[in-house]
Amino acid sequence: MKVAVIDLGTNTCRLFLARVTGDVVRQDTRLTTVVRLGEGVGESGRLLPAAVARTRTCLRGYASRARAYRPVRRLLIATSVLRTATGGRSFLHEVERESGFPWRVLAGEEEGALAFRGGTSWLAASPSGASVRTAPPLLLVDIGGGSTEFAVGVAGETPTFVRSLEIGVVRLTERFFRTDPPQPEAVTNLAGHVAAAIAAGVPERLRRAVPAAVGVAGTYTTLVANKLGLTAYDASLVQGHVLSHADIDQAVGRLAVLTSAERGRLPGIQPGREDVILAGALIAREALRAFGLEAVTVSESDLLEGVALALADGSLPVP
Repeated sequence: MKVAVIDLGTNTCRLFLARVTGDVVRQDTRLTTVVRLGEGVGESGRLLPAAVARTRTCLRGYASRARAYRPVRRLLIATSVLRTATGGRSFLHEVERESGFPWRVLAGEEEGALAFRGGTSWLAASPSGASVRTAPPLLLVDIGGGSTEFAVGVAGETPTFVRSLEIGVVRLTERFFRTDPPQPEAVTNLAGHVAAAIAAGVPERLRRAVPAAVGVAGTYTTLVANKLGLTAYDASLVQGHVLSHADIDQAVGRLAVLTSAERGRLPGIQPGREDVILAGALIAREALRAFGLEAVTVSESDLLEGVALALADGSLPVP
């Protein structure tokens, strides 16, 4: 079955066109555009006109590509920023009229469960997933622009625990970093805030029972690309790559002393991520610390694959 998914998040807008057969997702198109729809929402509570304009321009192009693909099912999913921003639903109704895409605002726990399904879907068929696959229960961490989701379960099954915390990279960058580069105290404060949020949101007994983790979304893939020195992004090198605690801690140290412009000149740092990658690296590091883990396996497959699978099997109804 052909499906088309648009994922509208706090920092990025993504298009996914794929064919789904059973539990197998074959990707035909995967596009990411940094639109920063959540710009200023943490402070004002509202969508800014410039951010809306950027996003609508992106969506028009995506909708055109999706129509040409002729999917059987299509859906626009909205996450953290549109869960909270005043006027978010009105904006989505306008988008539906313009694009023809029905939409659904995912609750945080629903987002985490779908990310778990997509982010672990490749493990059964991949040799690089063997060590993770054989170590249930598995933790999946999905670091987004407005929130981060933590899901625990067995790969290929519905997670037994999902928690969405408001510790996303855009949200925290805007809240804690007032200078460029940030003051050391600000870096420490952001890390402490993340650690406290995880401690309050995830029971300690669960944090001590998880032997392995998978990380999904742009922070993790960017950290891998930077570690490998990729001047051109190569998903095949990112999928299944293991980032150690030391890798992430070293990345934090490097990024914290650079300006956003300087970070943007590093290999693997895609335009639009240079100002938020430090916050993302801090979230990734504190997640490992909170769960007592030494490494995380990075997955290219994520929420998009989870939504595609759910659309195809009917478990995620189209409004």
